[in-house]
Amino acid sequence: MQPLVRFIGVGMLAVLAAAHAQAQPQADAFPNRPVKLIVPFPPGGPTDLMARVFGQKLSERWGQPVVIENRAGGNSAIGAQQTAKSSPDGYTLLVAMDTTLVMNPITTKNLPYDALKTSRRYRSPRRTPRS
Repeated sequence: MQPLVRFIGVGMLAVLAAAHAQAQPQADAFPNRPVKLIVPFPPGGPTDLMARVFGQKLSERWGQPVVIENRAGGNSAIGAQQTAKSSPDGYTLLVAMDTTLVMNPITTKNLPYDALKTSRRYRSPRRTPRS
């Protein structure tokens, strides 16, 4: 079950990144600098490995570096907080999991991020992305 959940989380990231790139007024100009993927888990784990494979594919497709930054701790809240504080320009993306966006808000009273606002910043597709 764990690999499936992690695969779905990485898939969500792909959808969010593609949707945000399509929502840009100048979609062909995105990205024009390195993109950061924040992984809220330690390096070497399944989520990190999937993010690195995914980041490599994005880098090849976009022609820009995709940097993987591991921010483990706080049941993924540290990485989510860093993403929430970043500029909502699509250059810092979170490899979100069910823990980050669903379980933490239910089980923790004072999270340092708002799961709804953090994930909503990147969901504004105007049309579906084409391969």
